[in-house]
Amino acid sequence: MVKNLFLIRHAEALSATKATPDFKRKLSNKGLQEAYLVGTYLNTLSVNLDVIYTSPAIRTLETCEQILSSFDEKPRVITAEEYYEATRNVLVAAITQVNDLFNNVAIVGHNPSIALLHEYLTSNYDVSFTTGACAWLKLDIDSWAEVCSGVANAVDFYTPGSIGLE
Repeated sequence: MVKNLFLIRHAEALSATKATPDFKRKLSNKGLQEAYLVGTYLNTLSVNLDVIYTSPAIRTLETCEQILSSFDEKPRVITAEEYYEATRNVLVAAITQVNDLFNNVAIVGHNPSIALLHEYLTSNYDVSFTTGACAWLKLDIDSWAEVCSGVANAVDFYTPGSIGLE
C-alpha cells in the first residue's frame, strides 16, 4: 500500500514583537496569498487529503485555513501541541502514531523541523523549505508505524507561484 505525506511549511508571517509573541504571529498579506496558492496546488492533485495535522500557532492555523478555502471536500483538521517547536524526532514519533485509515496526510508546521523531517524521510539534503513550500512524499508502507529514515520518495516540491497558479 502507498501512503502520501505532504509536508508544508507555514506561509510568511509577520515578525514577532513585544505585543505579539512568536506563537501569536499572523500571516502577512503575502503569506495569505502563499497559503491560498498551496491550497490551489493541492486541489489540482489526484490525491484527496484525509487529514491535516497542524501546529496550534496562529500562523499555521491561518495557513491551514487558507489552504482549505480552495477545497471542495475538506479533510479533517487536527491541531496538536507537539507540532509547535517540534524537533524532527517528535514529528517522526507523531507520524508513527497516525491512524492507518488515513492514507493521505498533510502536516502544516515550522522550520527547521519540517525541513529536517523531509531530509530524514527522503535522505535528500538539498531542499530549501521557503515559506509556503510543500513537499509531496510517497511512502511504500502499510502502516504509519513503519516510518523510518529514507522510507519516502519525493513526488513533487511546490513553492507558491512556481507553477503559475496565481
